Amino acid sequence: ECLTLIEQTLKETKEQSEYPIYVKALIKRQCGEIHESLQLFQQATCLNPHNVANLKQVGRSLYLLGKHRAAIEVYEEAQRLGVDDWEIWHNKGLCNMFLKKYPEAIEEFKRANSIQRHDVTFMQLGKVYTLQENYKASIEVYLEALDFSPESPDILTTIGLLYLRLGEN
Repeated sequence: ECLTLIEQTLKETKEQSEYPIYVKALIKRQCGEIHESLQLFQQATCLNPHNVANLKQVGRSLYLLGKHRAAIEVYEEAQRLGVDDWEIWHNKGLCNMFLKKYPEAIEEFKRANSIQRHDVTFMQLGKVYTLQENYKASIEVYLEALDFSPESPDILTTIGLLYLRLGEN
């Protein structure tokens, strides 16, 4: 029903309305239609090239499609628009982590947390250190995360597993 209303709106506006395209793209991505969502987010970006939200969604879709380098380029374009956004830094960190560019990923996750701290960023930063087998640095990150979010079962579990891996209590 929602998509029907969106299609009707797009027909009335001759596909020149950014917001219905954006919402349709979100729905398509949620339904697993990543390629179509990417095309729709790109269409929304063409209508409004300075909308950072559109660029972030294009980057997210590229990331989900495994096109990490292309996603980084889109995130960098969003940053050139003057936005210092934790989510952009976090997502660039994810892309670089998958590209095995660990030093870049670490710096991007740290930058994301310097803007706005989030459990998910701490978790990914700790994961990068673990992938590098730098368990002490990983534990330090998770302990800092625990100060930020003391009730997080994910953080508590991860710290416990790392201590077990190291044979410590």
